[in-house]
Amino acid sequence: MQGVGEAEGMGGSPSCRLRRAGVALWVLALGVVCVLVSLDPVRRSVTPVFHLAAERWWARQPLYSDPRGFHYLPQFALLFAPFHALPAPLGDLLWRILSVAAVVAGVSALSRRASPDDRQAADRLLGLALLFSIWPCLGAIRNGQTNLAFAGLLVLAAALLASERWTAAAAVLVLLVAIKPLGIVVVLLAPWGYPRLLGPLAAGLAVLAALPFLFAPPAYVLSQYRDAAAHLAAWSGTTETRFADLAALLRRFGLPLSTGAATIARAVFAFVTLGLWLTAVRRRREPARALLLALLAAAYLLLFNPMTEKNTYAIAAPALGIAAACAFSTARRAAGAVFAGALVSIGVFPEAFHRIDPDLGLWWDPLALCVVAVVLTVEIVALPDTAPRSSRPVRVNADG
Repeated sequence: MQGVGEAEGMGGSPSCRLRRAGVALWVLALGVVCVLVSLDPVRRSVTPVFHLAAERWWARQPLYSDPRGFHYLPQFALLFAPFHALPAPLGDLLWRILSVAAVVAGVSALSRRASPDDRQAADRLLGLALLFSIWPCLGAIRNGQTNLAFAGLLVLAAALLASERWTAAAAVLVLLVAIKPLGIVVVLLAPWGYPRLLGPLAAGLAVLAALPFLFAPPAYVLSQYRDAAAHLAAWSGTTETRFADLAALLRRFGLPLSTGAATIARAVFAFVTLGLWLTAVRRRREPARALLLALLAAAYLLLFNPMTEKNTYAIAAPALGIAAACAFSTARRAAGAVFAGALVSIGVFPEAFHRIDPDLGLWWDPLALCVVAVVLTVEIVALPDTAPRSSRPVRVNADG
């Protein structure tokens, strides 16, 4: 007991110090970005696109008149409106702060769920996950992209699903779709493993669809829904070479995909992803099962979304960081090394070797994620469940 007290007096246990280091690294990155944004709110930022969308919404103007600009549902213009209403650059700073807070909160919730009876183990998972996952996220913090908020909400949804909090989980999944249409991948996968999610999820999606009608005339809302469908459908077949999906990797090695072949590949691997998820549902306990949902969904939407950018890989970073931390904690060091190595290399290599190969991130990032996907497939299909058994979560009546 004396040793514990001395350790606490010197700054806490190693796990506590690791947690503080992980949080401090994210706070430091956020602080630097906040200074840069305060000095120049527009430079290297995508938030002007969000501000313009919010302004156009209230002016009842078309959201999609610029074909290269707003790639979200009309609901996001409403979601960003409170940030738009704040004086510059306060709204942009608050948006970034909340996005980082979503990541830390989501990783913390899933880490606690993985070790509900061991505070030190949860602190260790949280610290390692934050230290591993920050590298692909630095660009998203700087640019103010939605990818960071999406990533945090993805792991938060996994924690809520693992705890059987269906209403809260459904609300977070609906918010994923509002923030980024790619959230539909998670929404379509989740009920196959959590059938009790169907009711609250259907209700939440209905509310999301009806929400714009509370703030604008029906004719305007319907026109924006039509424009959104046409806009997103047009971009789903893009052949631009500035994106970092699986097609970019194949193109780098002389195997370009036609639009038709890319569509077939998306459909085939959608079923492969579903099959892996159903296998994980049968063979994995919580919270490993929920974490695999986040990882499989992220891998699919990053590799097969034709508009995946280098900074979009932030979406997988928190979930992959937790997977790396859990792998090291259960003596699966090879898997942990692959997951951690993928995170660091995705975040560091494209910048470090930019002068040698300016397009390195376009093919290295999907290559690293393909290696991760192979390891995940092996772990789901071939290996026994190594997740520690934890106490059953306390049921909350409001979410039950």
